[in-house]
Amino acid sequence: MRCPRCNSLIDDDTVFCGNCGKQIAPLQAQGTTLANPDEETLHVLSNPRGSGRAAPPSVLQTFSPPGVSATPAQNDVVSAPRRAGFPFSGATARVIIALAIIVLVGGALGLYATFNRAGNGQGSSLGIHATGQIAFIDSSNGIPGHTDALHISIQNLEPAPAGFHYNAWLVNNAAELTIALGTLTASGQTFSLSYAGDGRNGQPGTNLIGAGDQVKITLEQGNVNAPTGRVILSATFPPKAFVHIRHLLYSFPITPGKIGLLVGLLNQVELLNAQASLLQNASANQNTPAIQCVSQSIINIIEGRNGPAYKRLPPLCFSLNLANAGDGFGLLDNSAYILLASEHASLAATQPDATDTIRLHASHVETAMTNIKGWVTKIEQDALVLRAAPGNETVIQEIVTLSDRVIHGVDTDGDGRVDPVVGEAGAITGYDEGQLMATLQLVAGA
Repeated sequence: MRCPRCNSLIDDDTVFCGNCGKQIAPLQAQGTTLANPDEETLHVLSNPRGSGRAAPPSVLQTFSPPGVSATPAQNDVVSAPRRAGFPFSGATARVIIALAIIVLVGGALGLYATFNRAGNGQGSSLGIHATGQIAFIDSSNGIPGHTDALHISIQNLEPAPAGFHYNAWLVNNAAELTIALGTLTASGQTFSLSYAGDGRNGQPGTNLIGAGDQVKITLEQGNVNAPTGRVILSATFPPKAFVHIRHLLYSFPITPGKIGLLVGLLNQVELLNAQASLLQNASANQNTPAIQCVSQSIINIIEGRNGPAYKRLPPLCFSLNLANAGDGFGLLDNSAYILLASEHASLAATQPDATDTIRLHASHVETAMTNIKGWVTKIEQDALVLRAAPGNETVIQEIVTLSDRVIHGVDTDGDGRVDPVVGEAGAITGYDEGQLMATLQLVAGA
C-alpha cells in the first residue's frame, strides 16, 4: 500500500504515513478508549471494568502527530465539572455564610439593646447621684404601734424615660416575697411615695419591719406586680443590728403574744394612764373601794405577775366594773419592758453593721427608758401608799401627773416640743425614736 501524498510504500494497517505524516486510516476507539469525533481529545479510562482496583482520576490524553509525545502532563488532572448556581468553592462558601450569620446576629443584638436600653439601664446613669431615705411609721388608718406604713423621699433623681416610671418594693429575700409599695411621684428631681399600709376597717396592716429585708426602687414600664426592671436604688436592712430593732418594733420571743418590746411598753403605759384617770374619778366621787381597786390595778401593771405586791383584783372590784388590767409582763422588773427595751436598743447600736442613724436614735430610746423608769418607780410607791390610805388626795394627783408624763413626756424647757432628752422623753417619744432607728438610706444600684 502506498501513501496518497508521497507515494511511499506503507503497511495496510498504518494510520499515519511514516514519511510525511499523512493520516491514512480514520481513528477508531478500541477497548476502553472513548473518542469525541468533534475534538482531537480523548478521556482515557485506565481502569478496565472488573479489575478490582480503584480507578485513578480521568486524564486528558491528546493525540499528537508521530514523533510528538502524547503522554499527559502530571498536573493535567481533569476535575469534575463545577456545579452551576454558586460561584464559590466549599471552603469559601462556609466563610461567607459564617460572616453573614455574624452580621445578622450582631444586628439583632443591636436592635435588642436599643429597644431595651431604657428598661435595663445598660450604660445608664440613672440614680447615680440620687440620695434618699425610707422612714417607717404607723399608718393613720390603723392602730398605733404596728409600723405598718412608710415614707420614701429621694432627691437628685432624674426623671424616668418616656413610657417608664419608678416603683418601690419591700422584698423578703429569704422567703422570696415582695410587697408592692407603689409608684413614686415627681416634683422636679425630687421623688416621694407614702405607703399607707394594707390595714382595713381600723385594723393594723402588715408590720413592715418584720415583712422584708430590702427596699428596691426599680424602673418599670406598664403595670407590674413584681420588680422586673432595672434596680435604680436600694436599701438593705443591716442584718445584725436589725435583729434587735425587730425585737423593739416587731416581735420578742418571751413577751405576751411575742409583741415587740417598745410596742408592749406603749400599750401598758396607755393602760396605766387610763387607770390614773379612773383613780381621779373615784377620788372625785369619794369611792374608797374603787380607789383601792384601781391602786392595786396600777401596781399589777407596773410589777407584772412576778412582782412582790402583785394581786389579782377581788370580786368586789368586778362589781364596780373594775377588771384586771395589764398583760402581766410588767414594766419595772429586770425581765420587763423598760429594761429589756433599753438593753436591745443598746445591742442594736453596738452591732458591727450599726449605722450612725441607729446609734443616735438608740441612745434616745435609752434616754426615754431612763425617764420612764424614774416616773414609774414613783407611781408604784404612791400606789402602794394609796392602797393602804385611799383618801390621800396629794398622792392621787401625783399619780395622775406622772402617768401622763410616762406616756407623753413633758416639755421642761418650754420650747413647745418634747425632745428625746433627760427629763422630757416619754413612751411615745421612745417608740418614735425606735422607728427612727429603722430608717434606711438608699444607694445607687442593687
